[in-house]
Amino acid sequence: MKRIVSLWFPKLSTDRLARSSKDWRARAAATVVWLDSCPRLAAVNSHARAAGLGPYMRLADARTLVPDLLTASVEPQADRRLIETIANWCDRYTPWVATDPLGAAIAEEGTEACSAGGFGGDAGLLLDVTGCGHLFGKDEKGERALLADLTERLSRHDFTCRAAMADTAGAAWALARYADKQADLFCPRNGQRSALAKLPVDGLRLDKPILETFLKLGLRRIGDLYPLPRAPLARRFGDLPLTRIDQALGARDEPIESRRPPPAFRTRLAFAEPIGRPEDIAAATSRLLAALCTQLEQACVGARKLEIALYRVDGSVDRTSIGTSRPNRDNPKLMKLFEEKLGELDPGFGVELMILGAPEVEEWTGAQDSLPETAAATPAGEDGTIDLADRLALRLGQENVVRLAPRDSHLPERVQTTAPVSQPVPEGAWERLASMKGARPTRLLQRPEPIDVLALLPDDPPRQFQWRRHAHKVMKVEGPERVADEWWRPRSNGRVMPANIIPPVRDYYRVEDDDGGRFWLFRDGSHNAAKWFLHGFCA
Repeated sequence: MKRIVSLWFPKLSTDRLARSSKDWRARAAATVVWLDSCPRLAAVNSHARAAGLGPYMRLADARTLVPDLLTASVEPQADRRLIETIANWCDRYTPWVATDPLGAAIAEEGTEACSAGGFGGDAGLLLDVTGCGHLFGKDEKGERALLADLTERLSRHDFTCRAAMADTAGAAWALARYADKQADLFCPRNGQRSALAKLPVDGLRLDKPILETFLKLGLRRIGDLYPLPRAPLARRFGDLPLTRIDQALGARDEPIESRRPPPAFRTRLAFAEPIGRPEDIAAATSRLLAALCTQLEQACVGARKLEIALYRVDGSVDRTSIGTSRPNRDNPKLMKLFEEKLGELDPGFGVELMILGAPEVEEWTGAQDSLPETAAATPAGEDGTIDLADRLALRLGQENVVRLAPRDSHLPERVQTTAPVSQPVPEGAWERLASMKGARPTRLLQRPEPIDVLALLPDDPPRQFQWRRHAHKVMKVEGPERVADEWWRPRSNGRVMPANIIPPVRDYYRVEDDDGGRFWLFRDGSHNAAKWFLHGFCA
């Protein structure tokens, strides 16, 4: 059975400003938004609320009551960044954290809350803490301890919040906002029906016109809707009220879309006292890796990506990650990769918790492949090529470490391409390519360079050629090997060559000059207007 925590920050906008300004903590203050050509209060702090101010009040009326009212413009983007920072911090409890889309401070474009200018300045988060309570105690005591620890830590960072736990997201959302007593914020398992019955219908997350009609009909509590026939209720108000009731009671599933894909495997290490020395962080990383590799071995998988997060005492989070070319669960090799990245982490004033996760895993193959040049000489992975590629990828970037892969093409400059090191090459692909295309030079020029050639007849092999102002007398010749252009491929202008046009051809020759140098030449075009080029060098 799922357990969901709803975090509600009723004064997120004012808390954000109060954390950066002493005046916002000591004086009446409010955020202001323009609505209908008139400045109005969007969110107020506790001092302003005690003075009788509230959202939607005109700024002129507010200054009449509080002449020295401190004001600031609403900043939805800043509020959105703050709630994202808090969501990152909440990853310490569960990897499944979602932003509540109904918060006025972070309302998306086009929503009702956004069109109202963000009045209220609140925001919320949803945490799926299923199976996480055992980290704080057994059964219900562990879940209550988790909830208490969450709210206590947030209050230390000067955030006003309410947290409720229930079996469903709808029930937890309603309890966090409308529960009267602190004890009602924790809903026991299968107790959401009785817990929701005494809450107002506002807790069902319904549209405003529906709520107003409910109030006119005397339906003020969620429990008042339980005995009503479902069919007439659906005909009168649509499917939304029934859907919300079913979701809150658990009769219909309500998935929580995590803002980040949760890792398949995860391990954590909490410290009695904050740590900050690099050697301590490296030792903790080694312990986390050992535990994670054990999990991977038991599941018969290997990690393709690992991410480590440092939760600092000031509430901030620092992360770094590594990637591997093949599924890997070798603790010493993975630790070598992390040693390249741990120096980038800033412990700040101290680290109180470290979490290591494996966002990407694959089935364990039992061995790691090497590059094609060494595949036949050594067992896969024993030459260290893959380990070297992983370390280079951390320093240079994954996109800058590639391997050569064969490609089916007649043109010499297209017979191979670059591919990620992690992409395996089919067995025997290079041998099949060599047998189909014939002998190729050991070095191919990036672009064929024009040369001047002397021959007895236009279609005869070259007797002498001049390249870069140096004459080469040809002593031996092999060829020609005719290669036709790939007419079916689109040209640079995006068009394909018409079928009635004969595609150009190349006649390749392998020649040796009087100094022993071997060259790969080709004649391009018809015999009467032939042009010669140097394309490569032979061994």
